[in-house]
Amino acid sequence: MDSKALGVKLKTLRLKNGFSQDQLAESAGVSLRTVQRMENAEATPRMDTVKRIFQIFGKSPDEVLDWTQTEDKGYLLGMNLSGLAFLLIPFLGVVVPLVIWISRKDKIVGVSELGRCLVNFQITWAAIYYLGVNLYSWSYNYLSIAGNGDISPSNVMAFAWTRMGIILTIYIFVSSQIIWNTYRINKGLNNKYFPKINFLR
Repeated sequence: MDSKALGVKLKTLRLKNGFSQDQLAESAGVSLRTVQRMENAEATPRMDTVKRIFQIFGKSPDEVLDWTQTEDKGYLLGMNLSGLAFLLIPFLGVVVPLVIWISRKDKIVGVSELGRCLVNFQITWAAIYYLGVNLYSWSYNYLSIAGNGDISPSNVMAFAWTRMGIILTIYIFVSSQIIWNTYRINKGLNNKYFPKINFLR
């Protein structure tokens, strides 16, 4: 149980419901000092104390404990590596991390920040991928086929190889960023996804 997170949630709920510390202590049948110590994270309270206090707000112990953030490096690593779904379909590289991020963003330390950075990075590069590949295809069709009507095998192969080169360059860049940041997370360092546009804040 994360005493600090529990204390923050208790204080937030108490103020939201218009209770003073004295009123809350009296309603829950605990001492004022108990409420103060919980809010200040001075001690880890007993489960029955947590239950009695949070029942005042109509919250069950499971809900209360669900609020507390835990540390789980494995989850962070897994969420980060889920960005490699980009290699299957760039759109999946956005959706998979987004779902994983949303499901745990308030429950595991670091998930909120990492998820926001990773998803912003993935959206940025999915957009670059789709715009870049489509823009190149459109320009080829317009300039080569519509322009001079050159649809010779050598011209078509040059187009195909260049298109593949654009795709591979983006794939290598995105996967290298994910692998590098997985290494950083494993070492306990902050992620460094760049460049990205902050679509989600």
